[in-house]
Amino acid sequence: MQNLIYLVAPIFLVILLGGVLKGILISDEKIWYQINRLTYWILFPALLFNKTSVIDLDSFSVGLFSASMILGYLVAVSVAYVASKMYGMSAASLSSVIQGGGRHNSFIALAVISQFFGEQGEIVGALAVAVMVSFSNILTVIFMTSILSDTGKGKPSIISEILRNPFILAIAAGLTFNYFDWGHLPIFHDFTTYLGKAALPLALICVGAGLQFGNMRKFVAPCLIASMSKMIILPATVFAAAKYFELPPIMSVSAVIFVSVPTSSTAYALAKYMGGDAPLMAAIISLQTLLSVVTIPVIILIVS
Repeated sequence: MQNLIYLVAPIFLVILLGGVLKGILISDEKIWYQINRLTYWILFPALLFNKTSVIDLDSFSVGLFSASMILGYLVAVSVAYVASKMYGMSAASLSSVIQGGGRHNSFIALAVISQFFGEQGEIVGALAVAVMVSFSNILTVIFMTSILSDTGKGKPSIISEILRNPFILAIAAGLTFNYFDWGHLPIFHDFTTYLGKAALPLALICVGAGLQFGNMRKFVAPCLIASMSKMIILPATVFAAAKYFELPPIMSVSAVIFVSVPTSSTAYALAKYMGGDAPLMAAIISLQTLLSVVTIPVIILIVS
């Protein structure tokens, strides 16, 4: 357990650094917004493109790996939905709990998997991002559109949301290059490698800068439902599915790590955009990030 704490501690120290920097050095929200945009639109897509363009898909059980995580997502979101309905939540709050119960912070996930498995883990982590970013973004928009349809909001075009998502576009481009064996294209491959190396540190710093703990007491029940679904039910289901499918250890452990991280920091922006409960979403993101300091090492200890 001590070794696992040493493993993940640097990641959470970088996140903590983001909170400290915002508090004492860079308090301007506009600056953080621009850094976030740089990471979201350029650096992390470059990392995803770089890894997916060279990954040897024949070396991995991609279908069963994907099925394990997708099954976990569907079970967790279903539990979150039923529990929220039983609690009597509004449509806006329900949509935010659904996001909190199923989405994932790809930045933290890839950082932890890379730290645990090294370069091979970075490749498997990128594969997990390729599967779950595409799937969870599409399903999330569909769920939220359905839930919020009676409010007069939540009606964006699903196709347009997919076409403007930089992660999905980068993954599609990377897989295209992979198919034509252009992954190691001189200069361009090194260019995306350098950009990708800057992605995770900056992304983690931005995660820390975006945490908000002020309103958490107002949303105890919704936060607990989302966190239970995301950080207990989801990884437990994925672990059971990975065992059933007999996935190789690196893939089963990576899949569980990937789904056990906090929900996506972009969930807050989507909640505001589609008419969900944005303050609740901020509270869920912050609580799950705080809890993950303990839960991620414990989960890795159990599954590895």
